[in-house]
Amino acid sequence: MCLIYVFGVLVITSGVFSQDPTTVPPELRACLFSSSPPSIEVFVAVGSSVKIPCTDGEEKGVEWRLNSSVLVSNPVLFIQNTSLKDQGIYTCHQPNGSLILTVSLHLGYPPSPPDVHCWSPTYPKRAICSWTLTPDPILPTHYIATYRSFSEPLSSARQCQKWEEQDRQCALEELEIFAREHTLINITAINALGSTTRIWPFIFEQIVKPDPPVNVSVMVMPGKKLSVQWGPPPTWPDPVNFLLKYTVKYHWGKPETARTLGPYESSKMVLSGLVSGRTYYIQISAKDFLDDGRNSDWSAPISATIPSN
Repeated sequence: MCLIYVFGVLVITSGVFSQDPTTVPPELRACLFSSSPPSIEVFVAVGSSVKIPCTDGEEKGVEWRLNSSVLVSNPVLFIQNTSLKDQGIYTCHQPNGSLILTVSLHLGYPPSPPDVHCWSPTYPKRAICSWTLTPDPILPTHYIATYRSFSEPLSSARQCQKWEEQDRQCALEELEIFAREHTLINITAINALGSTTRIWPFIFEQIVKPDPPVNVSVMVMPGKKLSVQWGPPPTWPDPVNFLLKYTVKYHWGKPETARTLGPYESSKMVLSGLVSGRTYYIQISAKDFLDDGRNSDWSAPISATIPSN
């Protein structure tokens, strides 16, 4: 099978591009005009144009079919301004219907520089980085992710390990805490149409973001009060030496009535001054005790109703 990559208005060859549609180089003959009907994979950038010759010459009666439907009677398949709808299996046939060539046409985009986002829910154990590409390349894309300290040589870069089997997410282990210089993560995206790299700097403490607190519970108390308790996120590896502080948010009726209290160093508090008959919704957020990084997302809301008099 031959693999072909196309970026512009080009004639397909086996790994070679020709600007002259009347020229069929030896590499193309070797791929296309072998003794058995060849099959080729063609990767084309959306919006480009492509010419694919079927026969060695201007043989009459040759026709191209798309997904088994007759497309055009011509020894050369010419598609201008390609779009995703042009994807499919193209076959070229002799006048008697015999198969000459099969072309699998794939449309997509060369990768754009990745938009990188990093956070640490398990400080100081590791950081997680994820990235997106706009537009999505559509074609199969391979990623190489490495990281190093700013002053370290490129040769010292470490591999960022795939995280939770996600192609666009990886884990950075053994980062230095309270470092005076940035860590650099290097993400390279590669597909059949090209490659691109993004280098993103960060300070470990600035990307700390715990996961939400867990086991939130609410108990109604006398005097129109609610006792609220919660636990630290289980992903936070050392809540004894790396303390967390907590913010409590509660509302009734519509979310715009929300009020926040805290921060609290303990994992419990009491809401007072509440109104009989109201149902209150409570959520908890965690943050590094030294105020590094960002607050966690809010925990799932839990509700409790103050009894009517």
